[in-house]
Amino acid sequence: MKNRLNILYVLERIFNHMLFKRTVLSLLSLFGLSLIIFTLARIMPGDPARMALGPRAPEELVQKYREMLHLDKPIYLQYYYWLTDFFQGKLGISLTSFREVSVDIIEFLPATLELMLYVAIIQITGTLILGTLSGSKPGSILDGALRVFSYVGICVPPFVWGLILQFIFSYILGFFPATERLSPSVQVPRITGFVTIDAMITGNLRGFVDGLWHLILPSLALALGAMAQEARILRSAMVENINKDYILTLLSHGIPNYRIYFRYALKPSLVSTIPVVGLDIASLIANAFMVEVIFNWPGLSKFGITAMLRKDLNGIVGVVLVAGLVYTITNVIVDIILTLLDPRLRYGGER
Repeated sequence: MKNRLNILYVLERIFNHMLFKRTVLSLLSLFGLSLIIFTLARIMPGDPARMALGPRAPEELVQKYREMLHLDKPIYLQYYYWLTDFFQGKLGISLTSFREVSVDIIEFLPATLELMLYVAIIQITGTLILGTLSGSKPGSILDGALRVFSYVGICVPPFVWGLILQFIFSYILGFFPATERLSPSVQVPRITGFVTIDAMITGNLRGFVDGLWHLILPSLALALGAMAQEARILRSAMVENINKDYILTLLSHGIPNYRIYFRYALKPSLVSTIPVVGLDIASLIANAFMVEVIFNWPGLSKFGITAMLRKDLNGIVGVVLVAGLVYTITNVIVDIILTLLDPRLRYGGER
């Protein structure tokens, strides 16, 4: 009962103070982000109207298109028009798809979020297992193997992991499909946009297995590097905490090692690991650009690459704002988890 009251007290402090401050600062950050990326997108070399209509389009038609997109106005007026549309729930017309950017985001975002979900599952599970086992036995063979894995994982970018996994497990061994979200012969009706969830909702076991099979390689490509770094951080925190007096006291009382490591040493060790895990998960929406292109994954990151190549101004701003929103939400969740794990972190991070 006392522990429950303490948790309720912490949650009350979070929602009354920290979460409110975080929300206000996040809104201001998103506003600043929209202003910066809007300006950068407009000063990039190239004529968006000409790139959208093609080199053979008549100049008169191109000029009308510029006027429709307000590209003939000063940049501050362009931002005013964009901001006015934004508060009406519009993000402008995409020069890539010639639809509302909000429609494109609704169509492509679920594929990226589903990929991020499975990456997070692999990443967190692998971090806990490798970091805890290695930290509980420093200097062992497992610990040395983790060090090698962490060095390799940090040095190799996600798209290189994707190429390696695709070459070995798709083209040589043929275990996993190389591209797409589903096999051509498998159909899953769109409900949430998450293939595996939609398959479960409709009772489509074949669709669930096929969708999950397509998710494995891109998820591993995005998870391996971050998992290596996070496991290394957790391992270092575990080694440090195991040598503290209270752990040594517990060991001297004959309490089993596994209980001490997993119950008393793991929790404080997570305090230094969770912020890194949160940032790595939030950055997936940006790191997935090249991986989605390699695996022909129809997600928002791939749409963002296409928007940049075609100088799709509204598309670029929309994708960056979604990425900023993901970062913001993840940071708030990380703050809440840390406050629950460490009672010293109260009211804006006071110690």
